[in-house]
Amino acid sequence: MSAAKLTWLGTAGFRIRDESGVSLVDPFLSGRSAKARPAQPLEAADMADADRIFVSHGHFDHIADVPSIVAVSGARVFCSGVARDTLLRLGVPASLVTVVDGGKELDLGPLRVSVFPTSHIRFDRALILRTAPRVLRLRNVGLLGEVSGKPAGPVLVFRFDTGGASIVHMGSLGIVPEEAGRYGLKGADVLLPALQGHAHICSMAARVTAAVGPRAVVPQHFDDFFPPVSQWVELMPFEAMVARLSPGTKCHRPEINREFDVSVLLDG
Repeated sequence: MSAAKLTWLGTAGFRIRDESGVSLVDPFLSGRSAKARPAQPLEAADMADADRIFVSHGHFDHIADVPSIVAVSGARVFCSGVARDTLLRLGVPASLVTVVDGGKELDLGPLRVSVFPTSHIRFDRALILRTAPRVLRLRNVGLLGEVSGKPAGPVLVFRFDTGGASIVHMGSLGIVPEEAGRYGLKGADVLLPALQGHAHICSMAARVTAAVGPRAVVPQHFDDFFPPVSQWVELMPFEAMVARLSPGTKCHRPEINREFDVSVLLDG
């Protein structure tokens, strides 16, 4: 059975293609800023083949494009109750939204999905002080409107078992290393940790990676997707710490919209 093929869509977004079809996680495409690095030319209409969408939490950069993608694809959505309320308000049919709580397991044919509850990363003082002056200078009311009105709610960690590999997606790094064992995440084949939201995010993500001990780690959410709210995170410190703390883990830098084969990543 094929492991899966992954495509990073920018921010925390991923496209997972396997024998069960196409799954999207936290797709955020047309909502990205025109000044985003890297640029994302794809839009919701390019995701018309999606079978299902998983939402880790309700912040705008994880949920804003879900209604448009559902409209063109008819995809089912799996998310928390808070995220569901936002999606219903934005016009997503209730029949297509399934609320999943922590501890839930989904059997979707060849694809099995386990859901674990955690919390959003807590923005630290250093990051707030560095970001606040830029945000306060904003004159773009539309931008502020996009950010507001979409509460995070619970953060869900997804473990996708494709039959050929297990892939763990973290839409926010609120998890602490000690939770890796308690949630049964240890030994996952591929870890997708979010690198945004804290001045020491590289160190935090590397320690979580070491606790999980995956065969490969693919960092995400490091891009400057919505300046001035977001910032670019250099990956070299993260990669250096992973090499020291988890030497058996291979680091892979994703390129936006470039699909890679999980089996090649693990065996290459």
